[in-house]
Amino acid sequence: MIVLAALLLTLLLTGWVLPRQLARTAWETRAPRAAIASWAALILTATTTSVMIVHRALTADHHGRGPLGWLVPAALKGSARGDYDHPQAFGLGLAAMAALLGIVAAGWVRGARAQRRHRQQLDLVGHPHDGGWLVLDSAVPAAWCVPGDGGRIVLTAGALTLEARHREAVLAHEGAHLRGRHHLLTAASTALGHRLRLLPAARLAGRRIPALVEMAADDRALRTTTPRALAEALYLVATAGTPSGSLAASGEATVERVRRLLAPAARLPRAARICWWAGAVVLPAVPVLIACGP
Repeated sequence: MIVLAALLLTLLLTGWVLPRQLARTAWETRAPRAAIASWAALILTATTTSVMIVHRALTADHHGRGPLGWLVPAALKGSARGDYDHPQAFGLGLAAMAALLGIVAAGWVRGARAQRRHRQQLDLVGHPHDGGWLVLDSAVPAAWCVPGDGGRIVLTAGALTLEARHREAVLAHEGAHLRGRHHLLTAASTALGHRLRLLPAARLAGRRIPALVEMAADDRALRTTTPRALAEALYLVATAGTPSGSLAASGEATVERVRRLLAPAARLPRAARICWWAGAVVLPAVPVLIACGP
C-alpha cells in the first residue's frame, strides 16, 4: 500500500500540480528548449505512473492481493506473481513508453500526409525564387515552411514587399524550423494533447510546446538578425493564416513572442538550465524506482 500511495502522489504531482505550475512560470520562456524537455518528461512520467498504479492495484504484491484484485478475471489470478519484481516494473515502464510512441508516430504520419499534399499544391502554384524559396501570388504578407522532401520556405508576393531586414528575419526564422525539425515536436505534442486530453500534463503541453517551438526558432534566428527586426516582422505577417502541417513565423503566441523579443528577461543561468535538463532525464525513472520498492 505504501508503494501504491507513493505512485498516486507521483501521478498527482506530475499529471496535475507540476504542469499547471510550469505553464504559469516565467522561466519557461527564458529557456524554451529546456521547457520542452520538461513537458515531455512530465507526460512520460505521468503515463508510466498511471500504468504502474493500475497494475499494482489489480495484481498481488508482497502482502497479498492488490486492493482491486477482485477485478482480475479468475483465469489470471493463478498467474499473478507474488512478487512485483524489477523486470516487471521496467517492463511496464517500457509498455507506457511504447504506447506514447505509438500516439506520437500516428501524429507524425498524419502530419507527413498533410505536408506531402501541401508540397504538391505548392509545386503547382508556386514560383521558384532565386533565393531558394517559393513565391505565391497573394498581396497579404505571409511566410511559412513546409517540412519534408528537402523542405519548402514559402513567401507571398506581399512578403516580398517587406523591408530587407524584415524579410531576412522571417527567412531566418523559417530556416530554423526546418533545420531543427520542429514539426516533429509540434505534431507529437498536438497528438498527445488530443489523445490524452484528460491528463492536464498532456493537454497543457499540447498548448505550450507549439509556442515554445516558435520561441526556440526565434532564438535561433537572432543569431543573424536583431530582436527588433524580428518582432516587427512578426507583427507584419501576424494576420496571415498557416496551412495545415506547416510552421509559420506568425504562428503560436505571437503577442507573447513579440513582448519577449522587445523586453527580454535575463537568460536563465547555465547551472539552472543544466538542472532542468537533468531533471527532465531523471524524472521518468521515478515511478519505475518506486514500483521496485517493497
